[in-house]
Amino acid sequence: MCSREEIMDLCRQAIHQNMCYVVPRVLPQQLCLPPPSPKDELHSTLTKTSTRKFSDLPHDILMDIIAMLEIPDALRAASVCSSWCSVHTKLHNLGKYKRPQTPCFLYTSQSIGENIACLYSLAEKRTYKLTLPEPPISRRYLLGSSDGWLVTADERSEMHILNPITGEQIALPSVITINQVTPIFNHKGVLCKYRYSRHTAECVTDSPMTLPLDKLRYFFHCKAFVFYDKSVKSYIVVLIHNPCEQLSFARLGYDKWTWLPPHLRFQDCTYKDGLLYAVTSLGEIFAFDLNTTVITAKIIMDRTKEYSRERIYIVQAPWGDLLQVWRPPQGDGRGYDEITGRSALVSNTGRTKLYRVDTLAKELVEISDLGDHVLFMGNNQTYCLCAKEYPLLKANHIYFTDDSECLALRTLWGFHLDIGLLNLRDKSVEEIVSPRLWLKCRAPVLLVPNPRKMNSTCHN
Repeated sequence: MCSREEIMDLCRQAIHQNMCYVVPRVLPQQLCLPPPSPKDELHSTLTKTSTRKFSDLPHDILMDIIAMLEIPDALRAASVCSSWCSVHTKLHNLGKYKRPQTPCFLYTSQSIGENIACLYSLAEKRTYKLTLPEPPISRRYLLGSSDGWLVTADERSEMHILNPITGEQIALPSVITINQVTPIFNHKGVLCKYRYSRHTAECVTDSPMTLPLDKLRYFFHCKAFVFYDKSVKSYIVVLIHNPCEQLSFARLGYDKWTWLPPHLRFQDCTYKDGLLYAVTSLGEIFAFDLNTTVITAKIIMDRTKEYSRERIYIVQAPWGDLLQVWRPPQGDGRGYDEITGRSALVSNTGRTKLYRVDTLAKELVEISDLGDHVLFMGNNQTYCLCAKEYPLLKANHIYFTDDSECLALRTLWGFHLDIGLLNLRDKSVEEIVSPRLWLKCRAPVLLVPNPRKMNSTCHN
């Protein structure tokens, strides 16, 4: 029997060799790496003795080791031999991963394949390609991400949640079960259009629109979130939608959406201890208990201003405070983008402000920094993470993506996207990668990879 030190040495040896040489031939189909160069091939063969040693390692210890790896390294470990692959598969099925996964950028483009999504690893500074199930991911509208799940709207404006790591996908209740959407059928009884009624609980904001199936998502859907409710061991999907950025939610396994009137202008949501917290563009915070028969909204924070152009995010900090993040809009003055050769809006993200929510006094207290924490904001659930658990991330920084209004049109027109890394100490902004990576691509979302299958989550 090998000692634990010998096992760890063999693991490092096997993963290192596969990482550099063998991986491109044996990784699962989900990971489309480029083929190795001829020079790499000279070093790509493991000895029979080593392979036999790798196969004989105890599964319980292997499981503990692989569970502590980042997703790319775990996949490399799975490719060492069939024994390690079976351990990796068991980890997936049981949801036993222990390591907090470093967030990534996920983006799509028809130029790289209809069913391919790109995952840019902030830990490795490297892009991976994931083959995802139908409908084609490049034709979907990315509505947001949370808990490792994407929420998408397809070419019929119907929504799915999708875990790009495990490949799991679940269809959500039809969009026609949302209060403002009515189906229109042709003479053969086939759904051909939607009638979008622009009303709130209190008034009609504009005349209704008749839209093709694929266009509703650009006018109606705004942002979506996936939350796990431990009290009922079930997932909840929350949708911010027009007109006037209202809220609706659906539980997995149910056949319709539930509308949450009468409040408006919601911009971000978070979920904690069985309560949905939602913030408006005026800084108001409402809490909803979605497990009650009659759902009511409790005011946590009154409006802090009468008018606001900022994007406002809400996040539960690891130390217990509830935070608001105020991100200014891109400037009215137009600059010139040397990469695209087009005019570009001026980014004001460097002037982002942070506030602690004092729920007793019902006031905001400005804070200047995050200390040893890091924030992620954009078209995703807003995260605040401890940088000590993510050594490759920069503490006291904000990683941000572009989630401005009319984003779908701006990305199609090729405008420069507001994506980068904000240093809260000196308010400087730096690029995470060259903007060329995002050209001809839809705006990326920040995703925290989740290797756990849904059935394992629901039983934990």
